[in-house]
Amino acid sequence: MSGTVCSSPRLLAAFVGFGATLLLVTPAAAQQMIKLTGNHREISGSPVGMIAPDRMLTMMVVLKARNPQELNSLIAQQQNPSAPNYHRWLTPQEFSQRFGPDQKQIDAVRDWLSAQGFEIVSSSPQNLSITFKGCAGLAEKVFRTGIAAYPGGVYANLTDPSIPARFAGTIAAISGLDNTIRAVPAGTDN
Repeated sequence: MSGTVCSSPRLLAAFVGFGATLLLVTPAAAQQMIKLTGNHREISGSPVGMIAPDRMLTMMVVLKARNPQELNSLIAQQQNPSAPNYHRWLTPQEFSQRFGPDQKQIDAVRDWLSAQGFEIVSSSPQNLSITFKGCAGLAEKVFRTGIAAYPGGVYANLTDPSIPARFAGTIAAISGLDNTIRAVPAGTDN
């Protein structure tokens, strides 16, 4: 999908229309969607419109760690000088084996993203994220949110994105629906 659908507004409209038609006749349309809470930023100021639907976005799905209680316990032990695991760090492979999502979950998310029309770019070495690309219009449709444009080239999704309910325990966040990373200068109390 690398750019072909995004390169022409007419082709994008045809693709979106075709996709909507497919959604009406396939069971996928009936899948339950849920909001991924906490995945949009409030922007000060008023939007100047919506982002161009053919703008290419690079996004990332961040996957939830398995065994979160065990992970929190390990982190506490690694920071406690009197604990047996004090400063006993895991290798990336050990972390992935103990706390990373299982391969079936990773494959299911990757397959879903591909089926929606996104191009998979990469997965993190520890399988904690999947980077993918697609048009803003496609992202708005798939994640059921609008992406507004603000002065200065800033853009941000207006609401939390939606994901299939079956991924509630798998997907932690979606980044790339905005470009509003907040930088705080060193030495400030913000």
